[in-house]
Amino acid sequence: MIDYLLFLLYKSFKFFVLLFPKNIVKVFLDFVAWLVFHLNREHKIYAKANIDMVFKDTLSEQRKWEIVKNSYKNLIYNLYEFVENQTLRLDGFEKKIKVENGNFLEEAIKNKRKIILITAHYGNWEYGNTFIPLKYLPTTMVGRPMNNKYLNSELDNTRTRNNTQMLTKRDASRGLVKALKEDRIIGMVIDQHNGSGIDVEFLGHRVKQADSSSRLAVKFDAIILPLFFTMESFGSYTAKFYPPIEAKDFEGENQILNLTQKQADVMGEHILNNPDQWFWQHKRFKEYHKEIYKQGKQ
Repeated sequence: MIDYLLFLLYKSFKFFVLLFPKNIVKVFLDFVAWLVFHLNREHKIYAKANIDMVFKDTLSEQRKWEIVKNSYKNLIYNLYEFVENQTLRLDGFEKKIKVENGNFLEEAIKNKRKIILITAHYGNWEYGNTFIPLKYLPTTMVGRPMNNKYLNSELDNTRTRNNTQMLTKRDASRGLVKALKEDRIIGMVIDQHNGSGIDVEFLGHRVKQADSSSRLAVKFDAIILPLFFTMESFGSYTAKFYPPIEAKDFEGENQILNLTQKQADVMGEHILNNPDQWFWQHKRFKEYHKEIYKQGKQ
């Protein structure tokens, strides 16, 4: 019953944001973000703990809380984009997204390379399974299903309507191998804690990170392309590709470790350049610093 009520609430939200002009919608979304920030105490504390961990005393308390608030705002904007993007085709996406360094992907496609896109929960990461397959090639992405079956059905329909195949973590390994063999672009969001991953340094601290992108790159001689969708203004984004990461450049005893560390370095660099759009609310450092999150449970 609760799941269905939440689904009806989402439908009401969807009706509102598609009906009114964008300037009015933005005011409404900013209010929702403010409300969620004040109500969602536990994850707000997690976000602040992460920011304290990364920036220490290099930022003022005011600036740290500003980053937390903007992170919530980014999440609410993503919900709006999720709704609006259901109505768009490629030309609509191209009006909203400017591509930077797109030649990295275009050259990989031209050279018939196996392609692995990596990204973080940053900006609007969902564009990886909407814009990319429409503009370039069919994609296969790994994503977590939602607990609410009604909302998950809506999410799944939106993710797959643009020639994107979605895999859960349970079927990811076999599915990603199959996708690469079929010359599909595969995409992975690898910034969250992964207990079965390997140790790397991320944002100045030791963490566990998934190494599956590295192992696939080595096995298939695939090119790894970091990609981030950064919001420049409300409804306007830049899709920035970073230089390709080649497995052969890291050959040796610690190839997987060094390849995974390189990906962590690129993600960390992008986040530090504009920290307001990263998803700070997850417990990223819990493997070795779980004590920093205890306050959120009080």
